[in-house]
Amino acid sequence: MSINGEIQRFLNDVDSKIYRRGLDYYRSGMVECVDWDGSYATAEVCGSEENPYLVEIGFSDDGEIEDWSCDCPYEWGPVCKHVVAALLALREKAPGETPKKPAMNAAKRKAVVEQLVGRAEKEWLAALILEHCQEDKRFQCQVLLELGDSGELEFAKELVQETIRANTRRGYIDMDGCDNICTDLDGILDKARLRIQRGQWESALEITQFVLLTGMKLAGKADSSSGSLGWTVHAAMETVTLALSSLVESGGDRAKWVRRLLETAQDPVFEGWTDWRYELLRRTAVLANEQNEDAFYETLANLSDRRWESFQDGPRYDEQDKQIRYYVIRHAHGAEEGRAYLERNLEVDEFRLILAKEYMEEGNYAAAEALCRERLAKEEQSRSRQLPGRWDLLLYEIYQAWGNREKQIRQSRALALMGAEGFYQITKGLLAEDGRWQETYPEFLAELKAARPAYEYMEILKLEGEIPLLMEQVRLNPESAFRYGAVLAPQYREEVCKLCTAVIRKEAEQAGSRREYQALCSLIRSLAELGGQAVAKTVVAELRQKHPRRRALMDELGRI
Repeated sequence: MSINGEIQRFLNDVDSKIYRRGLDYYRSGMVECVDWDGSYATAEVCGSEENPYLVEIGFSDDGEIEDWSCDCPYEWGPVCKHVVAALLALREKAPGETPKKPAMNAAKRKAVVEQLVGRAEKEWLAALILEHCQEDKRFQCQVLLELGDSGELEFAKELVQETIRANTRRGYIDMDGCDNICTDLDGILDKARLRIQRGQWESALEITQFVLLTGMKLAGKADSSSGSLGWTVHAAMETVTLALSSLVESGGDRAKWVRRLLETAQDPVFEGWTDWRYELLRRTAVLANEQNEDAFYETLANLSDRRWESFQDGPRYDEQDKQIRYYVIRHAHGAEEGRAYLERNLEVDEFRLILAKEYMEEGNYAAAEALCRERLAKEEQSRSRQLPGRWDLLLYEIYQAWGNREKQIRQSRALALMGAEGFYQITKGLLAEDGRWQETYPEFLAELKAARPAYEYMEILKLEGEIPLLMEQVRLNPESAFRYGAVLAPQYREEVCKLCTAVIRKEAEQAGSRREYQALCSLIRSLAELGGQAVAKTVVAELRQKHPRRRALMDELGRI
């Protein structure tokens, strides 16, 4: 079979979603620098990063694809879209065939378009836009949305409808399609925020409500693994807050928007996305007053009944319910009644945290400390605490604000032993200021060795210049010889080089891809930089002799 036939056979086995993405990349001219070298081919494919991804493909003497690699971070399957795009381009430049003129890459095309538009006549551009509006309804909606002064909600709905239609294939919206839709939704939110700046908070709320509901519908039927949908929903929530703040300041119609937003929060599209539902309720609570607070409680009761009917009620939902009630009480009746509600419900961590912060603002540090200590005692009863939590960190903040030096040092030391980042240096600084560092250091170092993983302990040894102790740890963890070799080499060069060589030989036995060979050669370079040039040359010769059929490895060794 010809190479083209083998490429097609390979592509036939690729996941259809990945194939479509690769095809889009190929058609968009994202493949650059396609090169054949006997039975080995490379290509550069533009992606989301500034630099293109390198795709490498090896063929057997019969033209069959034997191995392939790409240095993109894709880890959810054997073949990524960049490999697909490269193969499609390689098919056009297979050995023995006349290569076609390479397509203009995306960056160059963009620059050319900008140049042409910049020097075009205004009348000609206007005519081109009008012509394109007639041919492309989605583009027409974009123009109406961007340039119109009214009817934004209607145009926004049309635009999103067209975008969803364009990015739906066989009833499914893939990750790229979801990202495209979210881009339009984010642009619509920009229009809503512009409305808020103009004092038009009501139209802004209508637009934002539409975006929020659209995002929730999208969550149930699209691949949102890129995270773009989460950012869009969060941006919609922030826009709701901005619009409601404007409503409160202007004395707008609270009753109308409390009713509409509570209805939105009860929409079935939020089923399965409870956290976002309660987030909307929490932000809406800023409108609560004595006249409408019962509407909030009725909504919470309805949601509770709905959860109970579907056997989903539980402690987490109970906490979310109480949190919304707190915000409603605080806005409707003031801070004093809000605090009383907090004190009655301290089993909710969020309430305990809010109350502790309030005590700190009032200077009542002993009460804030008691709240933290009670919570930490409960954690110690339920499990063995190894990692620092927010209560440990808050306790340090309390002692720092309080000015209680001894408790601050004690808590800082405890956090360092739990692995809290930066607290070793903080503890050292506090003890040094008090003139106690030298006498405390040996005991503290021994505690850290017993409490923390080896890699953390070694970083401290490096920081403190404890070279003999660091070498002891490197002997136990040979892979770390590369990380600490530069520090250790002046005293232990020969031993460090032996440890590095042993690691390289072990890695060479396990390596099997271009990326792994590159990492292996990076280790060899590091060995040479540590003063082991002769040993590195010996290792290279050894690998060449032992693995002569590994073409990619030979290629990488040749670059050292």
